[in-house]
Parts: sequence; C-alpha cells; structure tokens
Amino acid sequence: MTGRPYVLMSSTPAPEPGVGREGQRVAVEAGGTPLYRRIQSDLRERVASGELAPGTQVETELELMARYGVSRATVRQALAGLVSEGLLEIRRGRGTFVHGAALEHRLGGFYTFSREIERHGMRPGTRVRGIGVEGAADDVADGLGLAPDTPVVALSRVRLADEQAIVSETSYLPAARFKGLEEVDFSTASLYETLTTTFGVRPVRARETFVPVLLDDDDAAILGGATGDPVLSVERTTYDTDGLIIEFCQSILRADRYRYSVELRDA
Repeated sequence: MTGRPYVLMSSTPAPEPGVGREGQRVAVEAGGTPLYRRIQSDLRERVASGELAPGTQVETELELMARYGVSRATVRQALAGLVSEGLLEIRRGRGTFVHGAALEHRLGGFYTFSREIERHGMRPGTRVRGIGVEGAADDVADGLGLAPDTPVVALSRVRLADEQAIVSETSYLPAARFKGLEEVDFSTASLYETLTTTFGVRPVRARETFVPVLLDDDDAAILGGATGDPVLSVERTTYDTDGLIIEFCQSILRADRYRYSVELRDA
C-alpha cells in the first residue's frame, strides 16, 4: 500500500464486525479504512479478474506482509475473513489457496470415484488410513445382509483430487468371500479392479443414499475442513453380476468440493 500512510488506532467499544475485541489495535489507513479490508478487496479483485484462478495458491503470509506493508496479524485477519466467505481455503501443510469450483457429478449410471475425477481433468489419488478384518457392526451387517459380528474386510481411505482430500470413506466386504483382500496395497490398487481380476467378481450395480450432515472433529481433521461444516454422508451398497451384495461403503464428502446433480425428463 505504497503512498497510503496508516496509523494504529484502538477499536471503539462497539467495533465493526470482524475487527476484533474491544481494545484490540487495528491497522487502518489515514482515511479510516481498516487495512485488512483493503487487502481483502484487492484479493477479491485478483480472483474476479482471473489473476488468481481457482486452485491457485495465494502468496505466503510473509509475501503478503511485504506486498501490502502490514503486520502478520493484519494479513491473518484478512485471510481469515476470506476463508470464512468461502473465497479462500487453507490446505493443511501446504498454504492458502483460492477455493476451487465444486466438481459436479451427474448421476445416471454406475461409476467409480477415480473415473469421475479423471473426467474433470484432475488426478485421482488415494491415501489408505487402515485395512483389516473385523466383526461387522450392526449397521454394516445390515448393509451387507450378514449376521452381526460376521468377519468383514474394512478398508478406510481418503480419496484425493489433485492431492486435495475430497472424500473420507470406509468400504466393508465379506471376508469369507474375499480372503486375502486385506493384504492388497490399495494406495495404488483399485478396489473394483482387484475384485474383478483377482476374485472374478465384477461390480455392476450400486444403490446410494445421501444425507446432509455436519462435519465432526475426526473427519474435519481428515478432510481439512472445520467442525460443523456441511457435508454429505453417502452410503453405497454394491452388487455383482449375480445380484449379490459385495460391498457396503460409508463416505463423507466435502459439500463445497463435490456435488451431485440429476437430470429429470418427462417420460
């Protein structure tokens, strides 16, 4: 902000929203506009003009401090406001980015996450959080059509699009039918391709249900969101060519990054 002198002024007992608590010192221009708002306005303009495209990383705090000639506290206040607006997002361990547009998935046929991400020109990825054999809980047993405590293979993964976490999911499969499945490295292998090539079982049909929920602490840490953010809870039951259930999957999807749409036609 070259050429725009500023002074430090204490906030009034009734501060403007977002300026801070009573008594907090806030950097303002000589004209009285808080500098964090000037930074926000400039970043909004850069995003609107395309200079900062969706998915682009914003300068670091130090770079923004140098660019605008302000303190770290002022930069953080500006960024925090834009994150709250949904214009920017913080990717843990990587920095601050312009919020990417939500991926639109048009429902209408059997699909896999990887193929859907590739359709959008992005690189799919998987981070395995755990895999093993356990007794089926009541909801899992019901989803698979098994008796409670029947051994199932539980595969927990985080699904990525261009290295960004989009989905946290756990797939459950009958352990008796898929012996040794827990030994496969699913950080590189596809679950459905493994079922087809190794076990001769081809997934061909699935039923999904969607429920809007709020992000809990555990999934917030996994997906990089904030506790209480709106997300989609999805349950999928997958069938083979004989109509037998082969998978029950519970997923949490970031609603700000992934959306479903359905085209309806008059029969």
